[in-house]
Amino acid sequence: MAVYAYILLRCRMGKLRDMIPEIQKIENVKAAYPVTGRFDAVVEVEVEDLRKLYELIIERIQAIEGVERTETLLSVG
Repeated sequence: MAVYAYILLRCRMGKLRDMIPEIQKIENVKAAYPVTGRFDAVVEVEVEDLRKLYELIIERIQAIEGVERTETLLSVG
């Protein structure tokens, strides 16, 4: 069963513009866009299972230069 999630990103100042295109190229990322508020961007993903979600967040998204913090929201519907 597929896992759908939204990953909220906090980025280092001045890095967001460069990060969004890089994030959009990652496999399983459906959308990535800047937002206003406590976080700088939201990333919509669809993966096969929770293990793949973990790998996507830790190994791909958090490894990008400029990512300071992530918070993940799992879709439950």
